Amino acid sequence: MCIFQFSSPTSLKRRYLFRSADSSNMPKRNRVRFGSAGIPHQCEGGSLEAIECSHDLGLGAMELEFVRGVKLKEENAKRLKPASEKFDVRLSAHAPYWVNCCATDKTKQETTKRNLLLSVQACQWAGARVAVFHPGYYQGKTSKECFKLTKSLFKKLKTQMSKHKIKGVKLGAETVGKKSQYGSLDECIELHHSVKEIMLVLDFAHLLSRGDWPCKNESDYSKLLAYVEKNAPGYMKDFHAHFSCINYSEKGERNHLPLEGKNPPPYKPLMKVLAENGYGGVIISESPKLEIDALKMQKEYLTHF
Repeated sequence: MCIFQFSSPTSLKRRYLFRSADSSNMPKRNRVRFGSAGIPHQCEGGSLEAIECSHDLGLGAMELEFVRGVKLKEENAKRLKPASEKFDVRLSAHAPYWVNCCATDKTKQETTKRNLLLSVQACQWAGARVAVFHPGYYQGKTSKECFKLTKSLFKKLKTQMSKHKIKGVKLGAETVGKKSQYGSLDECIELHHSVKEIMLVLDFAHLLSRGDWPCKNESDYSKLLAYVEKNAPGYMKDFHAHFSCINYSEKGERNHLPLEGKNPPPYKPLMKVLAENGYGGVIISESPKLEIDALKMQKEYLTHF
């Protein structure tokens, strides 16, 4: 995963190793955009330059990585928004890993609120629509207890967001990859419904590794997205998702893998289901081959039009 960087804009001469197929004829209706989790490996400079670089590669999205802390200054963040609009690259962000909405310890609760608040504030400055986060850990609690703790924490967070006049940014509850974590598909759908500030974020590799959904073929993906559409009406018109292949055990996620060979889950049947059903949204590549695999997914997606 590429950590967020920022540097002054420079005139860059770039040679890209891999470009996408022409996406100029992509349908305007419910278009799926593809992008990288962090700065594409082929891009020089920081996040500002990476927006133009992503566009030049043929990508339409990029996720800012705050996973080790939100270090983006207001002045720098506000330069990202006009660049993303100019180059038609939709921005999102990933909040720090130090988030646990199920925590009962006051210090951990405050750390969680602070990290989420800093993330949505940076998103508002940068023009990013969602800050993705991992909901938390059970640590002996039930799903119901975690849900109540999360709702309580977000009630306090909402007050802080109002105080800082933060609007138009969602916090994305990502489906998690380990069985010890709070954030199954149904738990994230419940948060999506019950907390105004939260939207569902699908991570297909996590759904497989946690055992929430098989994600092994076209039928699996069709049933999954129909289930999501039924239980979160309207979501599939503008969804947000992560994709990579994954190495996992009976306990869940171990590490992300590139889209190669027989690495699970397969991406091609998902691209077909997305295209044929007219779903729209963003897929962020969390593969070790960030933009290479984002472009690989986009190329496959375009073959179905």
